[in-house]
Amino acid sequence: MSRIMILGYELPVLAKGAVEARSYRTWQFVQAALADGHEICVLVSHENDESEVEHSLGSRLNYHRINMRRRRWIGRANQIHERFKPDGLAGIMFNNCLRVTRIATDRPIWMDIYGDKMAETQIAEYTVQSSRGHRNLERYMQLVLKHGDVYSTCGTPQKYALVGQLSLAYRLNRYNMGYELVHPILPGATIRPKDEYERSTLRGSMVAEDAFIILWCGGYNVWTDVDCLYKAVDGAMERDPRIVYISVGAAAGGGQNNSYDRFLSMIEKSKHRQRYYMQGWQPANQVPSYYIQADVGISLDAFHYETILGTRTRMSEMMSYGLPVVTSMGCELSEIIEREALGMTFPIGDAANFQQCLLSLAQDEAKRQRLAQRAQAYVAQQLSFATTTRPFLEWAKKPNHAPDRMKGVTKWNVREIEYALRTMLRGILWNVWALERGD
Repeated sequence: MSRIMILGYELPVLAKGAVEARSYRTWQFVQAALADGHEICVLVSHENDESEVEHSLGSRLNYHRINMRRRRWIGRANQIHERFKPDGLAGIMFNNCLRVTRIATDRPIWMDIYGDKMAETQIAEYTVQSSRGHRNLERYMQLVLKHGDVYSTCGTPQKYALVGQLSLAYRLNRYNMGYELVHPILPGATIRPKDEYERSTLRGSMVAEDAFIILWCGGYNVWTDVDCLYKAVDGAMERDPRIVYISVGAAAGGGQNNSYDRFLSMIEKSKHRQRYYMQGWQPANQVPSYYIQADVGISLDAFHYETILGTRTRMSEMMSYGLPVVTSMGCELSEIIEREALGMTFPIGDAANFQQCLLSLAQDEAKRQRLAQRAQAYVAQQLSFATTTRPFLEWAKKPNHAPDRMKGVTKWNVREIEYALRTMLRGILWNVWALERGD
């Protein structure tokens, strides 16, 4: 088997505090590769430096924490690379894809870009009403697009967006015709036994034994439609006194994100405010107890391109614990939930439809159980780590360079210089007289 070096984030099973989607994504690749018999060396971005971290995940995993916001991180990473001698490298999430371009290596590189960076940046710019940093992003994006040998995305829509971005970086060329540069890897999950978490209870202490628990788990990003969320949940509470809302998570996406604060202000004005339990971020080892005691998990977004090109890790997690999901339509995972009848869906912004979904599940326990069983079975078969990461595992058996990144393939010659000069001349003709040979 191969030796793979992965730049990622703190694994959920080793995290001491709350974890985000990037940690689950790292674990998705690491756990699948370990299960497939590979030797794995993980470098995680962490505020503290700690080499050879002790863990109980097996002898084939070398684990290092590095503060990648300090200048010396490159030297430490290169030293670990030299000792480990990987057959291939992988970067998980955009920032680590960028960082892996600075590692002194001639080994093939897999880049997992989990979510479209350009679509996310559009939202960030709108939020702060500034284009600050856009030129840097364009430069960084070009580095990532030019240095990868194979790429993965959070789903099929993002795959095609990335293919377009790669084409503009001239990665769709004559050398790699027929080579698959991009693979969609949906957010995966593992089926967890409920017995491990039965001791921690919400019912009878935080809420009534017969309460109908609506669970939110994760960050409230700037694109979270909190207006629709509040209207639907508060309206459902008006209709059914058993309904309570429990939130595990808080603001996400930086200081300019006011979605969470706006949601809190709405709750304060509600006559049902005592039925909202805003728990904030919780340690990773406590989150499962919320999953298994809730009646329904929810996810919703406003409309923009990030919604369509991105995904929601929380939904795979919820379904893996046998929790039926209610979600707005938008990302590929929501389409799967609708198509496979794994939960209930509603159009973006449709609070009345959303409310009806909640009330329908609150009044029909048999329906909840049926959806939960279908969802959990689908995760076990189609969204397992092994199934979702199959393209990566195939590559990891024998990491290879993309055809256009093999040594000597793109060497310049006299003809290439001639073509470059012709390109310059055609540019001049177009800029001066708008002349072009094409018709």
